[in-house]
Amino acid sequence: MHPGALPHPVVGFYVQAGSLKEAETAALSLWGHASSAAAELQAWEPTRAEVPLFRPDLETGPPPGTGWTE
Repeated sequence: MHPGALPHPVVGFYVQAGSLKEAETAALSLWGHASSAAAELQAWEPTRAEVPLFRPDLETGPPPGTGWTE
């Protein structure tokens, strides 16, 4: 979650799907579950779902600069 992102807050989900449409649908479904379970998210409403495309079979680790140490 990036609540201070401008011009709107950003919530990210990592999903694996067979198509872009499936990934966007999965992200919106996850949002529905998350926002119904967390009171602080209930005032937020998604304005769009976007999915960055990448090939996990070519990834060797997290993108540089993401701060991940796993």
